[in-house]
Parts: sequence; C-alpha cells; structure tokens
Amino acid sequence: DVYANGGANDVQEVAYALATAVCYVRQLAQRNIDIHTIAKSMMFTFSLGANFFMEIAKLRALRVLWARIMEAFGAEEADRAVHVHGRTSAFTKTVYDPYVNLLRNTTQAFSGVVGGLNSLEVSPFDQPIRKSDDFSRRIARNIQVMLQTEFELRQPVDPVGGSWYVETLAAELCEKIWAEFQTIESKGGIVAALKEGYPQAQVKAILDERFKNLAFRKDVAVGNNMYANMTEELLDPKPENQETLRQKRAAQIDEYLAGAEADAVVKAQATLEASTTEPGALIGLIELGALQKLTIRQIRKALDAGDISSETIEPITAHRWTEQFEALRMRTENYKQRMKDNVKVFLANMGPIPQHKPRADFSTGFFEVGAFEVIKNDGHETTADAAKAARESGADVVVICSTDDTYPELVPPLAKELKETMPNVTVILAGAPPKDLEPVYREAGVDDFISVRANCYEILNTLQDKKGM
Repeated sequence: DVYANGGANDVQEVAYALATAVCYVRQLAQRNIDIHTIAKSMMFTFSLGANFFMEIAKLRALRVLWARIMEAFGAEEADRAVHVHGRTSAFTKTVYDPYVNLLRNTTQAFSGVVGGLNSLEVSPFDQPIRKSDDFSRRIARNIQVMLQTEFELRQPVDPVGGSWYVETLAAELCEKIWAEFQTIESKGGIVAALKEGYPQAQVKAILDERFKNLAFRKDVAVGNNMYANMTEELLDPKPENQETLRQKRAAQIDEYLAGAEADAVVKAQATLEASTTEPGALIGLIELGALQKLTIRQIRKALDAGDISSETIEPITAHRWTEQFEALRMRTENYKQRMKDNVKVFLANMGPIPQHKPRADFSTGFFEVGAFEVIKNDGHETTADAAKAARESGADVVVICSTDDTYPELVPPLAKELKETMPNVTVILAGAPPKDLEPVYREAGVDDFISVRANCYEILNTLQDKKGM
C-alpha cells in the first residue's frame, strides 16, 4: 500500500513487495523458524488500481513469482501458495465528484476477485473526505455482497484461466517484475535499496508521470481534470475535534500507566538498554517490557540508549491521483468565498454557432476544471463587436474561438485590439496553431493556446497566480 499510495506502477508494487517478503523470510530463518511455518504465516496486501486487466495480471504474476521464490528457499509445493488480501485503491479516490468512487470501487473489487484474491476490503467512497458514515460503509459492504451473491464470482475456479490476453499480459509482467526484483537483490535487498533511496526515486518518477498525464489530460479523472460539475457541493467533512480526542487518549494512557510498578519499569528499561541484536533475542525482552507496561515510546527510547538504533530511510509520501487538480479548484473556491470574485473567462466566439461551438465547448470544459467563471455568447460577426463585448464583461481572460480556416483573418486584428484596450487581459486562442502562424499570432497579442495537447493544470495555475489567488 505504501508504494501504491506513493504512485507506483504495478511492476514496482509487486517487485518491492516480493523483495520485502524475501527480507522477512531470511530474517525469520535466522531465528530458526522453518520454511513451512514461514510460508503459512505470510500474507500480502495489495491496492487494487484502476486498470482492470492489469490488476488481474498483477495478482497472477505475483503467484507465479512467489512460488518460484519459495521453491528457491526449499519450500514444498503445498507451501508455495500465497495468501493475498486486496484493498480498493485510496490513490484513485477523488474528493470532487465523489460518487464516481463507487464505480471505481466496483471495478477494482471485480478485478481483485477475478484475479484470485483470498480476501477483500472495499473502502468507503468518502474515504479521502471524512470519517465514513453508515451509508458509505453499507454501500461498501454491499459491493462485496453483490459480487458474491448476485454476480456469483466465487463460483468459477479461475475465471480468466486460458485467456490469451490476460495470460500474455501476466507473462510480460512477470518478466518486468522479476527484473526489478533482481535489481533490488543486487543492491543487497530491500533495506539497503531503501537506504540508498532507489525505490523512492523510482516511485517518484512514476508519480510525476501520472501527474503529468493528468495535467495534459491524456488520462481522465471524471469531475476533476475533465467534466467538472460546476454546481457540485462538497460532502460535509464532519470534522472531529482532534484536541478532544488527544486529551481522551492521553487520559487513557495515563490510567494504564498508573498500574505500572516503578521498580519493574526501571528494571525492564535497563534490560532493554543492555540488550543485544542477536537474532531472536530482542523480541522477548521487548515483550517483557510491554508486560511491565512500558509504552512504545519508552521501549524505543531504551533501545536507542542501548545503541540499537532504528533504520532510517526517506519515506514515500502518500498521495492521491487528483490532489493537484483538487487543490487548484479549492484555491478558486476559497478565493471566491473570500473576495467575492473569480477569474472571468470571456469566450470571443466568432461567427455563427456551428463555426465556433466545438471550440467554445472545449474551452468551457477546460476552464471550468479550475472553477473559473466562463462568460458565454452565441457569437459575434466582427472583431470589433467581440472586443467591445469582452471589455464590457470585465474579463481577465479572453479566449478566441472559431476555426483554423478563419483564424488568419480574425486573430491578428482581434488580439491586437484586445491588448490595446485591455492591457492586463490574457488572450488565449482555442486550438493548436500551425508552426508558421504561431509567431504571427503571438506578435498580434496572443499569450497562449489551448488544445488537447495543452498543459491544463499549468495554464490554470498561472491564471490563478495572475489573479492573486
């Protein structure tokens, strides 16, 4: 989950989980625990992402590779199976348009069951917003009930067994996962790799790529980077009083510690300070300290005093796929509430409706992602009419909308007049210009261009900065 919530792809998730499991097996073996006991005690937990077939293939690849690893450790065939628990992804859940999370939960749970999970957790759709209520928890449970009793997904032994597409995808994943796993092994294992910062850097690269694909709208997050609902009211976060909770918990801890014997606590602390890192020796001393009512903090402090320091690595921070666009929209809405103002975007629609409508609709959706106010109209016959209407609207941004064929005639005079009469306005052209015309348009006063290849997030963020949000 740490890797998935950090933005990792499926190859990284499985490779790093396998490397961690191998580290556990080796450490347990050093403590004289046999491979049969280790195998029966091991469980993997994975987030289930948005790519339906990839998630199925990921779980199939995991089973193949874990069997290979356990065979190398000398496990019998019966001990090469793996128990896998799945959770619907926290990374893909959104704050805006949150009911789409119900659809995400359903497809993610579906892929997990088809992929062969042993157990499943469907998290509530309002997970990123608040402490879930009875309704959201009930819906989450009912998704599982429907998959079990109405879809009867537990009946087929292997629903995708023999599927050319899934089997091929799983085989390709196996190769890539194994290669990444071997990279970790070559660095001395997962702990050494984490100390070096290798997994962190790899996951960060994928996270940046995911954010970039959203910014350019190559990937679509409904209600966030496309198809924003301008009338949406956010769910009530129902915030809890954290200070009250902290005080309540502190009182519980004080009550618990009141029953501790001071001499026993001091003795347990001294024992831990004098302890050794010999495999198998430390856990019993920690258990003894806990029985004497030492807190986790006291145990850690005693171990540090005994020169048994913690492993320290750079953490992988949890993110959500749409967090940047959510912050962008929230920035606008907070400014609107505070200043009773907004970025006003005037659509300079040129010509009759069939001429300008496609790009006017595209521009509307583009700027409503940032919750900007889009001023629409049915079109203008002349550039002078469009410039006059733009001035009267008090717009911060003017978007020229028409066709590529009409732009060479319309854009230079309109952009020039807008800049002369509205010196602070940002002039944007809807559409990607030909290379030979881009410098002409820019010289006339066009500041930027929006199209399917534009960086939506960057453009909207720049306009917010200019507005002083």
